[in-house]
Amino acid sequence: MTEAEKNKIIASLEERLTGDMLRDMQFLQEQTAVYAEQEDGAEIADAIVQLAMRKMPQEHQDYLNKMLYLDGKRLNAVYQEAVELSNQHLTAQSMNLTKKLYHHIRENFKETETSRFFSFRNLLESNLYYQLYNPTKNLNKTPFDFTRYITLHAYNLIEIRRTEEALPVLQEAIRLNPVNPDPRFELAEAYKLLGNLKMLLETIKDTIPVCTSAYALARCYTNMGWYCTELKDYNSAVAFYFESMIFEKHPAVPAELHHISMLTGAPITPPTRQEVLKAFEKYKIRNGPGEEVLHVVTSLSNQAVERQNWTEAVFYLYVIYDLTKDPAAKAMLERCQARLEEQVQQDKKEN
Repeated sequence: MTEAEKNKIIASLEERLTGDMLRDMQFLQEQTAVYAEQEDGAEIADAIVQLAMRKMPQEHQDYLNKMLYLDGKRLNAVYQEAVELSNQHLTAQSMNLTKKLYHHIRENFKETETSRFFSFRNLLESNLYYQLYNPTKNLNKTPFDFTRYITLHAYNLIEIRRTEEALPVLQEAIRLNPVNPDPRFELAEAYKLLGNLKMLLETIKDTIPVCTSAYALARCYTNMGWYCTELKDYNSAVAFYFESMIFEKHPAVPAELHHISMLTGAPITPPTRQEVLKAFEKYKIRNGPGEEVLHVVTSLSNQAVERQNWTEAVFYLYVIYDLTKDPAAKAMLERCQARLEEQVQQDKKEN
C-alpha cells in the first residue's frame, strides 16, 4: 500500500467523525480491528490509532497507550512478530513475546462483576454465543483477536513440552471466545499428549456445538477416530474417520485407517450408514452441524437478504452450504453472489 493510498483512507475515516467522542472512538476502534486483521493493514491500523489519540484528552491517550501498546509496540504488531518467529521454529523467542502478550491481556482486560471482554470475529459468532450461553454481563469487544494471541502462547508451551501449563492458558483463550473452535482443537491436542482420554472426549463434545465449518466438524470426527483407536474400538474409529471425509478429506485420515488395518490385521471396509450412526449414538455425539448453529446462521442469512446486504448474505449462505451441502442453499448462494457482483460493477461505474 502506498503512502498516498494510506493517507486517502485516513482522510476518508476522519471525514466520517461526528465530534461525539464516544461514538468516534467506537468507530475508530472498529476500523482499527478491521485493518489490523488484513495482511497489509498494519500501517493503516497504526495510523487510525494515532488519529484516535489526537482526538481525545490526554488522560484518554494515556489509557489507550496502556491498553493497546506493549513495550512501545501495538499489540497486533507484537503478535505478528511472534507468529513469524514461530513459523521459523524459533519457539523460545516467540514465547518470550506471547508470554508478555498473555500477561498484558490478563492484567488489562479483566472480567468484572458486571462486564467482560470478548473476541468474537464476526456477527455469527456473537449471535451464536448469545444463543448458546445466554450471557448476563455486559460484553466489551477487545481491540484485537486475543483468543488467537493466547492460543499461540499455549501452542508455544506445548512445543517446548510444557503441556500442563498450556491447559489454563487455553481455557483463557476459550473464555474470550467460547464459540471459536480453534483453541478447543489445541486443547484436544494437549489432552492427547497427556493421555487424558476422559478430558479429550469432553473437549470434543464441547467443540461440536460451536463448529461453523465443514472443516471444523471433520476435525472433531477425526479426533473421535483417534480417541476410539486408543480405546481399541476400531469399528467406531473407522466410522468416525469415514464420516470426517464426507465433510473434509484430510490427508492424514488414510494413514490413520491404514494404522487401524495393521492393528487389526484386516482390510478396512467402508461402514454402512447404520454403522456410522451407531458409533455416533454410542458416544452420544451429534451427527452433523448443531441445531443452534443452523438456526443462527439461517436467521442471519435471511436478514441479510432482506436488507439486500449481498456481502453478508454470501458469507452466511456459504456457511450453510458448507455445513449441509443443501442444493437449495447452493442455489440461493449463487443468486446472491450474482447480485453482489452486479453491485460491485455498479459501484465501479459510479466511482
